[in-house]
Amino acid sequence: MAPRERRRNREAGGAILEFAFSLALGLTVLFGIIDIGRALYAYDWVSNAARIGTRFAMVRGALTCQKLPGGCPATADDVTNYLKGMAVGIDTGKLTVTTKCYVTANIASDPPCAPRTWVNVRVLYTFEFVSPFIPLSWDMKSTSQVVVQH
Repeated sequence: MAPRERRRNREAGGAILEFAFSLALGLTVLFGIIDIGRALYAYDWVSNAARIGTRFAMVRGALTCQKLPGGCPATADDVTNYLKGMAVGIDTGKLTVTTKCYVTANIASDPPCAPRTWVNVRVLYTFEFVSPFIPLSWDMKSTSQVVVQH
């Protein structure tokens, strides 16, 4: 056998091996980018959901509620159902919403909230990465608090 043919036989599987490594690296980067995008979306949704939940509970306070859809006056379950209904792309089974009314910093009650009390909505979402290389979960939380005016 000529020396040139022997050299070619030694390199016979090299291209497939290089392609396999490149493909594995490329797919890892691609799925990592997808997971980071999903995490950023969920993080933004959680922070906005707390704000929207407090507004929902504030507008539907105990005394000023006049036949508004979705619970009037709003209970803690109404706030939770409202936020879960808005959860597009979010796994609602991993979503926890806690709603409380505060007269003072230490005295809390369940909604509906009376005027001149604080309504506090806390949203907790457990985000799980789908990439097999990142088997982690991330607890995202946000809290919003506002005074019920009417």
